[in-house]
Amino acid sequence: MLKRLALLPIFISYALSQSTSDLDKARAAAVRAAYAEPRDEAAIQASAVALAAAEQAAAGIPRPGRPEPHYVPGGTIPNITQAQVDALTQLSTDLMPLARAVARARSAVPLNVQALEQAELALANARADAFAKIQSSANRLSPEQVKAFIEMGGSFSGIAFTQPEPLNFADHEGFVSLFDGVSLKGWDGNPKFWRAEGGAIVGESTPQNPSGNSYLVYRDMVAKDFTLKFEIKVEGSGGSGFQYRSKTGVPWLANIAPNVTANVGPVNLNWMLTGPQADFWPAAKYWTGQFYSENTPMRIQAWRGQVVEGSGLAKKQLMGNIGDIDALGKLVKMNDWNEYTVIARGGTMIQILNGQLMAVMVDDDPASSNNQPGYFGIEIEATTKVSVRNIWVKKFD
Repeated sequence: MLKRLALLPIFISYALSQSTSDLDKARAAAVRAAYAEPRDEAAIQASAVALAAAEQAAAGIPRPGRPEPHYVPGGTIPNITQAQVDALTQLSTDLMPLARAVARARSAVPLNVQALEQAELALANARADAFAKIQSSANRLSPEQVKAFIEMGGSFSGIAFTQPEPLNFADHEGFVSLFDGVSLKGWDGNPKFWRAEGGAIVGESTPQNPSGNSYLVYRDMVAKDFTLKFEIKVEGSGGSGFQYRSKTGVPWLANIAPNVTANVGPVNLNWMLTGPQADFWPAAKYWTGQFYSENTPMRIQAWRGQVVEGSGLAKKQLMGNIGDIDALGKLVKMNDWNEYTVIARGGTMIQILNGQLMAVMVDDDPASSNNQPGYFGIEIEATTKVSVRNIWVKKFD
């Protein structure tokens, strides 16, 4: 007898958890029925009845008066447009009065199952009506989007807090490749220094074949707002960087060493890039990761570890620190591949190296060279060998 009494809490706990699981399944089934295509009135009604029955079975389960914050995976809808977000937000708002009526019916003491069934059915039919309206409009959801919305509970109201998916550098959905892996198709630069080799773009400058500042320009795309991913490796004491929103043909401000001129002749401005650069110079103590404005008087605008706000050539201001410049530098891999991500939206440019935010520059001057659409490109500077591979861009403008 005592053993049976000792097991009673376990039996109760199991029964309550089972009721909760059945209730969650019934709620999910009701949402799926409401958003099914084609519409099935019998399925909608059956799901409402089943949900009310599950509510009755779980009526003894204590519920907190206020839900605690929690985190769950998921919670995103693939490739959703702002118009679709607005439509689903309106759907969620319009359903709130009926959702509150269901909540009142659920909390009634004693529980009136018939009233709860009617409230659940009214909510289910309203869901189906609102969903049909969206699906007959220009904001129609794809099957994948519908599936994701159902997994969120079929409403934007009361959804759980979510964590973003972990970084997947190999995720290229919506991206286009700028490098075919075997040739320099689409790229333009001095062939004395640039080649395709071993699945990478390689730039090499030696004492016998000095490049100075030399750039490989990608001519087949002009972009302003984008997400850029690439892998980069530098061997030697020189440096590199990835240009974006950049232009060719701009007069060169820096001096060009005599040995470079002797090697390549007068500067060819078609191979020189002016504009923002995601700096990468592992042999230099502080430069890798910083936001650099190449061939302009602005030069270094956000050092590694900084969030900076400015306005073109006007005064810039440190708004906050990401981390210590030396500590962040330890994440830079010497003579090895590094994963670089650049996000550019409007006047905000974000640079991420090996999954770590390195620098943020916000330029509020629409006329600034930082804020113009332009080319992508790779730099080589001083005696070094730079290799770049897996270059992918998701363009938004």
